[in-house]
Amino acid sequence: MSFSPDWLALRAPYDSAARATGLEHRLGDWLGGRRPVSVVDLGAGSGNNLAHLAPRLAVDQRWTLVDADGALLAEAARRHPGVTLHAGDLAGDLTALIPEGTDLVTASALIDLVSQAWLARLADRVREIGCALLVVLTYDGRIAWERETGQDAEIRDLVNRHQRGDKGFGAALGPDAPGALSRLLPGVETASSDWKVGPGETAMRRALVDGWSGAAAEIAPERTESIAAWRAWASSEPRALTVGHTDQLWLPG
Repeated sequence: MSFSPDWLALRAPYDSAARATGLEHRLGDWLGGRRPVSVVDLGAGSGNNLAHLAPRLAVDQRWTLVDADGALLAEAARRHPGVTLHAGDLAGDLTALIPEGTDLVTASALIDLVSQAWLARLADRVREIGCALLVVLTYDGRIAWERETGQDAEIRDLVNRHQRGDKGFGAALGPDAPGALSRLLPGVETASSDWKVGPGETAMRRALVDGWSGAAAEIAPERTESIAAWRAWASSEPRALTVGHTDQLWLPG
């Protein structure tokens, strides 16, 4: 599981605009007055989560960025000198990735890609060491187009089936991830963090349509021609678009 630097850069402003600021404020209040806060960012990529969240937490912070992609971590180090890098397999031992003394575990656009068993291990680990958990921008299955067509709905259904495939952790939770986390960690706070893509924002719309078309064709190869026709039309048609995401915060009692 890895993402291109170009895609991460393109999505960054949409991510930042979408995030649930109320959860960030509650997290900041909970962390206030602590010693330098130890933060572990799982699936950190090139550091977009750090760039957004660190300035919004009014405490001294020490970040460890965990990712399997060394090239993305190198870009993160260039952008954020002084952070600790951990090139590790997220599907492995979470005890090693989240050591004792961690105050906050965070992850962006991750838990929809993992299995129920992996998410349960994460929930167990944060409970065990008593740290906060902030997971953001979890895809929740909603794709809403302005002037939606029947084929838009068909593509959405295929994409959501693809989301439940194995992304390196076993069968992925996909759109079921927010509900799964709520069951594993009672008391978790949940808020919407939807992407809003305007009709004139061509680059983002085309990137999304390209990705969704590829995913749909993997699930339904017999419909490759109709999916390609939808891709050509949806890429160029100036329609507003909402992509459903969820932010969730859990604070130990």
